[in-house]
Amino acid sequence: LWRAAGMPEPTRPDNPFTDVKAGEYYEKAVLWAAENGITAGTSATTFSPDAGCTRGQIVAFLWRFEGEPSAADAENPFADVNAGAYYEAAVLWAAEVGVTAGTSATTFSPEAPCTRAQIVTFLYRDCGQNNE
Repeated sequence: LWRAAGMPEPTRPDNPFTDVKAGEYYEKAVLWAAENGITAGTSATTFSPDAGCTRGQIVAFLWRFEGEPSAADAENPFADVNAGAYYEAAVLWAAEVGVTAGTSATTFSPEAPCTRAQIVTFLYRDCGQNNE
């Protein structure tokens, strides 16, 4: 997402994450994402850069990057996306605009690990094909 945004320099003068060291290849991307509300990290002081992400987390990142748009059809087709879950609105939006069709017609699998293939497909569908 940071690259899709043109690799902007983060503007905040401090790094709130003790586990994101200066000079790491992801430092600027993490700081930019945090200051733009795309992620808050895993706690007030940690980002957990080596942890994996779930499908729910990745779709939430994309949704926040897009400005938290509302889905026109708020009907939830996924039995495993609970009302009020932090990723609910993101999943409904992503399904509506074609970023994802879920893992079946009635499941999204929000707690499942998001594979690298799924991540690049979500990115392509959101930042590539949908913005050409």
